[in-house]
Amino acid sequence: MVSGTDSGFDERLKAYVGRAAMVGGTGKDPVNAAMIRHWCEAVGDTNAAYTGEGAIAPPTMLQAWTMGGLSGHTGRSAAYEELFALLDGAGYTAVVATDCEQEYLRALRPGDEVRFDAVIESVSARKTTRLGVGYFVTTKMDVRVGGEDGEGEEGEVVGTHRFRIFKYAPRRKGTAEKSGGARESSARRPRPVVNRDNAGFWAGVAERRLLIQRCGDCGRLRFPWLPGCNGCGSEKWETVEAGGDGVVFSYVVMHHPPFPAFDPPYAVAVIELAEGVRMVSDVVGVDHDEVRIGMPVRLEFRRVDEELVLPVFRAVGPATETTEPAMETTEPATETIGPATQTAEPASRDPELAPLAVPITRTLIVAGALASRDYQDVHHDAEAAREKGSPDIFMNILTSNGLVGRYVTDHFGAGCVLRKVAIRLGAPNYPGDTMTLRGSVIEAEEGGGRAEGLTVVRVIGENGLGRHVTGTVTVALAGGGVV
Repeated sequence: MVSGTDSGFDERLKAYVGRAAMVGGTGKDPVNAAMIRHWCEAVGDTNAAYTGEGAIAPPTMLQAWTMGGLSGHTGRSAAYEELFALLDGAGYTAVVATDCEQEYLRALRPGDEVRFDAVIESVSARKTTRLGVGYFVTTKMDVRVGGEDGEGEEGEVVGTHRFRIFKYAPRRKGTAEKSGGARESSARRPRPVVNRDNAGFWAGVAERRLLIQRCGDCGRLRFPWLPGCNGCGSEKWETVEAGGDGVVFSYVVMHHPPFPAFDPPYAVAVIELAEGVRMVSDVVGVDHDEVRIGMPVRLEFRRVDEELVLPVFRAVGPATETTEPAMETTEPATETIGPATQTAEPASRDPELAPLAVPITRTLIVAGALASRDYQDVHHDAEAAREKGSPDIFMNILTSNGLVGRYVTDHFGAGCVLRKVAIRLGAPNYPGDTMTLRGSVIEAEEGGGRAEGLTVVRVIGENGLGRHVTGTVTVALAGGGVV
């Protein structure tokens, strides 16, 4: 039973904005080679900068040095404890990380003693999400080295860490809460209507094949499936398997009204296949505002949930001036990795990064949580995860952040230095899925407030449920060069 749903409760929560979340926190251990090794093995990062003499810690480990582990945090403020107790007492007992933004001012090295302070930066109004209803809480942390027993009164700031979590009341199957008199929508994707006229099409989709009807008399292709030919009227037909190439013929961006399991805004496109027929589907691999008429696309099959597979189309290039179907499309080869495999040779400084497919195994999920000292039970205990509304354990945000950082530094190779990583999570990474990371350079500038040139890379990671991570990575390249 969730309480505290009135405006007065929201005002009580907002009173904590600006108050300390952590005061005088200290890392449980100095920066050390063992933890660095565990982290690199978990995310498959073989960057030579993290091993041997003169090694540094992977920058994306920044939060790991501040984690409390099983024994809890040091320095957590009374205000922070009170805020979470207030939310827990009102029924918002579950927590999941949603956003992470880190800036790295100087590298951490073995032997560094980490200290940190944090402030409660914001508390949202009550929000309704697929997970349930709750509140977003954002904290900003300064991470220091030295101070007290070290040099300087407060120590040297080596990085900043802005973190947003969602404290929520998990939805239960078969129940829906009311908010302002409106019934919340189920997060389950609506089921397609399958009947005797289109059952063959859905049987093909289940086998990862897109089948088109062809008239048995006049040979005309038709879609969607019909009991008879709309050209000659014949009831005879056979099937042809689509090659998978097409273009966006037209599209709309949906903002309102909301539908179950859909997150507006999103694009709904009419795809013209190379065979000449058209169908309505999703365009993936680009944001809704990047879809364009004439954009070449390629067929994929996406598992929406345990029961449903749908055909979708991935953008494979910019829009052209013609709406003729793209008969040939070329996609970069995808490298598949495990959590501790050998990294491929560094790629050239191209504006597009080669895709990287990451199998989401239970080992990767658990190893990433342990390497980042995150003992939230939803990352290793399937029963506990189900009790909190999740179908299984899922990857923590620190692991996702590490994979994004590793993906970009692998591309640019030796001499690439991470300056900033900012990510937002979407569809969870569950065991048995695969997340494919894709990246492109969106900005390259000289200086940018620093002596060296900076390059900004946009990264997305998609799994079978949709987009897991969206973010940007800022890097300084060897010699101050930019892409």
